[in-house]
Amino acid sequence: MSSKTTKTVKVASILLMVFLLTLSAVSEEALADDTVIIGQSAEASGLHILVEIDSVAFERLNLINEPLIRFNADLELQPHLASNWELVDATRIDIELREGVKWHHGRELVAEDVKYTFDWILDEDNPAANRNMFDNIEEVEVIDDYNLVFHLSEPFAFMINNIARAGIVPYDYHEEVGYEEFGQEPIGTGPYVHEEWRADEHHSMTAFTDYWQGEPNFSRLKFVPIPEDSSRLLAFEAGEIDMFQGGIVPMDLKRLEESDDVNVYRTPGTGYVHLAMNTTTERNPELLQDRYFRRAFTHLIDREAIVEQVMEGIGAPGKSNLTPQMPHFNDEIDYPAYDPETAQEYLDKSVLEPGDSLELYVDQDSVNLSIAEILAYELEQFDIELEIISEEWGALVDRITQSNDYDLYFGSWTGQTDPDRASYRQFHSQGNANHTSFSNERLDELLERGRTVDPTSDESIEIYKEVQEILIDQVPTNFLYYYEEIAIVQPEFEGFQAYPYSSITWLQLIDSVERVE
Repeated sequence: MSSKTTKTVKVASILLMVFLLTLSAVSEEALADDTVIIGQSAEASGLHILVEIDSVAFERLNLINEPLIRFNADLELQPHLASNWELVDATRIDIELREGVKWHHGRELVAEDVKYTFDWILDEDNPAANRNMFDNIEEVEVIDDYNLVFHLSEPFAFMINNIARAGIVPYDYHEEVGYEEFGQEPIGTGPYVHEEWRADEHHSMTAFTDYWQGEPNFSRLKFVPIPEDSSRLLAFEAGEIDMFQGGIVPMDLKRLEESDDVNVYRTPGTGYVHLAMNTTTERNPELLQDRYFRRAFTHLIDREAIVEQVMEGIGAPGKSNLTPQMPHFNDEIDYPAYDPETAQEYLDKSVLEPGDSLELYVDQDSVNLSIAEILAYELEQFDIELEIISEEWGALVDRITQSNDYDLYFGSWTGQTDPDRASYRQFHSQGNANHTSFSNERLDELLERGRTVDPTSDESIEIYKEVQEILIDQVPTNFLYYYEEIAIVQPEFEGFQAYPYSSITWLQLIDSVERVE
């Protein structure tokens, strides 16, 4: 059977011309007030730092709402709004706040803001995205304006890493306007103040002159969503945007790297692209609940060919939910190789029936669409019909996280800086990002145990080695490839570097990057 592809082309030639004319006007504004215009591959789903989960939103919001502790470019934890922290014992963390930090509405940051933030996250009536990262917090106790204590209900080895991922919100303003309005008009302590958000057009923010680390280098940042890769590159080459990261066709990347008029920055990332399999899909649950059918997929996907031919050498074949640079990565993993004969053996053992079909949801990324076409061709050889459905990023996120209405989807995980972050949310049966609805009792036991063990111990290493082995054996998702973080920057900007964690890339615009005329 032939595969059917449903694609929505959102920008016809005439619309693209209008779009570029609009950007041209924006570009003239940039020259006038030193605005940096950043292209993004999608529109943010919202602007609430505690509610949103997509990396597009976090790239922006990390400039507005700041955490107590922050990862630097080397993924090391550094004091931020907290001037100091101490792991007093296995269930107590003392935090000392930096004095003199101002909110955008003028008030000073105090411990009550921190307590309010974490209390709001832990309240099950609120739509906090990462609540189960903080389940072990029993109480946040305020000692005085600048000191507080995190009391844990039980030891949690990675709590300090998780605390580093929570942007703090002001208790008074957030309480006054509510989380929905806050998600439209956020206030923070960060280097940039929210100015205007016109969905699908731009999100602008202005420099915070009272920022505690000094006034930022650029007076205004403007984020412009341009979903189509070719349109984004065209806008860049026309000088209408100053920089963007990711979302570039490999052939175009090679051309840009050979140009003297473009700065290209690359580094191994902290995540992977994967093919997730929904075990509770309403269309054909028996099929995707069948381990034999899921195992067949691991032998139907030629990951090395994807990297070499589609990606043209960018990235590396995926092997695990952990990246090779992580200490807990299991380098002894023998990931199933591309082998159609073995795939057929698994299909013969599965519940697959003649005429069975699947739907694969992807975003509008051209590389993902190319990989989807390859997968459709491979499945066609086994008389399995795959319909490819391309949606804009926000709609795809809602489908995955809200309605759970899909069979398969291409997704990615970024910022996988520790094994708990890369495992518990996605693969524990109660994980808040377990979008495949996968459940395995032994895996749950290991993930719970991993949270109580010293991360530097041999026991911790062994726990997460077994976690990776179970994921490969049970296949709730297929790890396609590890990606690189790639930033494309106009040549007049100096001091830039590629960050392994995309959500913090633009933080260097605060003080490290300069525009040289």
